[in-house]
Amino acid sequence: MNNWPAQSAAASFYGNNIKIVKGVAGADPAWEKANLVLVPIPWKAVASWDKSLTIKSFRVHRKVAESLGRILNKIWQDFGCSQKAIEAANLYLIGGGYNWRQMRGISRLSMHALGCAVDFDPDHNGLGDPTPAMDPRVIAAFEAEGWIWGGRWSVQRRDGMHFQAAIV
Repeated sequence: MNNWPAQSAAASFYGNNIKIVKGVAGADPAWEKANLVLVPIPWKAVASWDKSLTIKSFRVHRKVAESLGRILNKIWQDFGCSQKAIEAANLYLIGGGYNWRQMRGISRLSMHALGCAVDFDPDHNGLGDPTPAMDPRVIAAFEAEGWIWGGRWSVQRRDGMHFQAAIV
């Protein structure tokens, strides 16, 4: 199990990914180059927002890459290395990894903007859905590595698609 930072200390742990250009905040290309890596997804996956787009990997912070690789391989093994089983659980629908943006409704950077969060099956596990439908094997694989599942958050902010390597 890893010791991930508190969400309030995540920018210190993962590095500050903000660059101000002409008074506008945005992602820092130097931070991205130094910190982001690709972690292969062992099964066939597509982008939930455009199912014609194949997703082969998650782009995440290098500090979470090894852990995420173990998690994805554990999920693949737990589902019998079966694409059919992965699809039955909607795990082939990827919502994303790294994405420079603020948290929804909050003026702080999202954990996605630090590369320490991933989303699965947003079609059936949307933000605010009080009854997320994530397979317990997936939750267990992430939690065994110390990741937090957004499906356990308060009903108002419940985010069943979301897993992050930062403690709330």
